[in-house]
Amino acid sequence: MVFALMINRLFISMSLALGLLFAITSWADERHNGHSDDLLLLLKDKIKLQKLIKQYPDAASKQKKQIRVTQRALFKRALPRLKRYVAVPESQYPNMAMYHESLQSRAALMQDFADLMAQSQCLQDQTCQTEHSAH
Repeated sequence: MVFALMINRLFISMSLALGLLFAITSWADERHNGHSDDLLLLLKDKIKLQKLIKQYPDAASKQKKQIRVTQRALFKRALPRLKRYVAVPESQYPNMAMYHESLQSRAALMQDFADLMAQSQCLQDQTCQTEHSAH
């Protein structure tokens, strides 16, 4: 049930992000190229983090250490990019509808990264794993 909800949320988030990407690239001027690049790089890092989180439970102890190091580097790189990505002001959008869609997409992407951080932390905390397996 939880896995199905995560997959559904991922599908919705990816759909919103891809829709936003199409909207941005269709009207973006040169200033917006960095915004589109940030989105693509954020999605790339998000996918890498999801794969690492999935691999973690079955990894050997040495691999787990490397996964944690890689996750930390990905979060350290992604979070400033995410901050920049979500800071685009209303004036950069041609109309309120696009701005509203963008706000929803940016909020979903922020939530996705918050969830990935929580999942990553929980995998490393035995008490968290015990709490979640009891439910």
